Amino acid sequence: MNSDSARRVVLVTGAPGAGKTTVAEPLAAALGFALLSKDPIKEALFDALDGCAGDLAQSRKFSDAAIAVMLALAAQCPQVVLEANFHPHNVHERERIKNLGGKIVEAYCSCPPDEMARRFAERAASTRRHPAHALKSLSPELLAEYDGPIGIGTVIRIVTLRPVSTSELVRRIREAWSG
Repeated sequence: MNSDSARRVVLVTGAPGAGKTTVAEPLAAALGFALLSKDPIKEALFDALDGCAGDLAQSRKFSDAAIAVMLALAAQCPQVVLEANFHPHNVHERERIKNLGGKIVEAYCSCPPDEMARRFAERAASTRRHPAHALKSLSPELLAEYDGPIGIGTVIRIVTLRPVSTSELVRRIREAWSG
């Protein structure tokens, strides 16, 4: 754990289909921070360990492992953007995030549930979708698992129905860190 006061962590959170990746990639570039995203790590683990396409239980295990790897790597990064559908009610996951130390700002992405479900289904149906992702649709019960932000550090709520202004988000994040 690095609790150095110079450490800066941005969490980009929200339910699947909320627009996290669309926000996180330009945000990390604008801040000049490393970007650690759950999905590329999950896909690499799946490939390296010969995962079984379509196995939902295994897909969830790879997701949990990807988050563990991401948080372990983040502990070594003094400035980092973390993008994942963190579980706001998972005490263990929340503790691991708190243990990163430093100044944490959370950009919580949301939009109406029907839009998240539409985006997710569209992505799941893509022929380019990696086989590590077994889930094909979002149920209301699954969406309820992500019913709010993690709530560690300053929370900036973002509605992703329209393009998000990266420069405005950077301004708000820097303002949170200076306060």
